[in-house]
Amino acid sequence: MREAFNVFDQNRDGFITVEELRSVLASLGLKQGRTLEECKRMIGKVDVDGDGMVDFKEFKKMMKAGGFAAL
Repeated sequence: MREAFNVFDQNRDGFITVEELRSVLASLGLKQGRTLEECKRMIGKVDVDGDGMVDFKEFKKMMKAGGFAAL
């Protein structure tokens, strides 16, 4: 699961930002998450600590619940 997290955490700072999420979803050709607002909404649904980013603990919880596609 760490490898999957690292795909999204492009700068390896331990957090997935709105911009990183949008970049990865776009590179995968997904329609979901095309805008920053959409990505903010997606992150907001799993951002337990309210910092506007997804850390590894939040990512694991989200993936167990079905991943970004379930948002």
